[in-house]
Amino acid sequence: MSLKISEGGEYEKLETGLYQGTCYQIVDMGTTEQEYEGQKSKKKRIQLTFEISKSLDIDGNEQPEAQARSTKMNDGRPFAVSALYTASLFESAALRKHLVSWRGRQFTEEELAGFDIDKLLGCTANVEVGLTKGGNPKIVGLYKPDGGVQVVPTVNEIRAFDLDEYSKEWTGEMCDTSKKMCDIYDSLPMWIQNDIDDSFELRAAKAKGEAAGFSRDGDESSSVDELSALTDEAAKNNSPDFGEDDEGLTEDKIPF
Repeated sequence: MSLKISEGGEYEKLETGLYQGTCYQIVDMGTTEQEYEGQKSKKKRIQLTFEISKSLDIDGNEQPEAQARSTKMNDGRPFAVSALYTASLFESAALRKHLVSWRGRQFTEEELAGFDIDKLLGCTANVEVGLTKGGNPKIVGLYKPDGGVQVVPTVNEIRAFDLDEYSKEWTGEMCDTSKKMCDIYDSLPMWIQNDIDDSFELRAAKAKGEAAGFSRDGDESSSVDELSALTDEAAKNNSPDFGEDDEGLTEDKIPF
């Protein structure tokens, strides 16, 4: 056997700084038990992923080529960077703060009662990239671009993973949409797949399917009663506040 194993090398990383990006993927990761500062709570989380297109200076202007940071990997594909949020528009939630600074205005009461997150797909943003404790790129701020938020085409496929549709695969309600969710699921990183698998929503769907005599696989399921109601308090986290910039965007220009 001639298999050789090495330490492996550094993967390509997006540099820190300000960029223009476009949201091309949203993943509903479901509700799992999370721990923060010793406190456990059930949180429903989503992941937003942005495709990077331009390197910007601190004022949001596109940098000259000689000064610009790389926006593409060695194979020509654009860099992508993601942010993980608690799915809440509670006043202190990081998602709400980022969306307010991205679109340049506060939410109306009607929007707070039910905001369609899929409206973010294809929308441009100025994306501030920092580093995780482990030294990997992460989104630390989203802001409205000069000229306003635009809906533009992307190199990557624009897509959303809908956990409710995916769960139909375990309740005997399979359809074309649930099959498409399976394809998206298979392309996600393993850690995200694991969170989805452990979500109360998927475990409840499996329990429902088994109770009806349908079983897609042999996974152990949980009782539907384990699905706990989420409160806005679950959105409290240590995300920083981001300032608002009200110049340049009129309300009718904002796609979301």
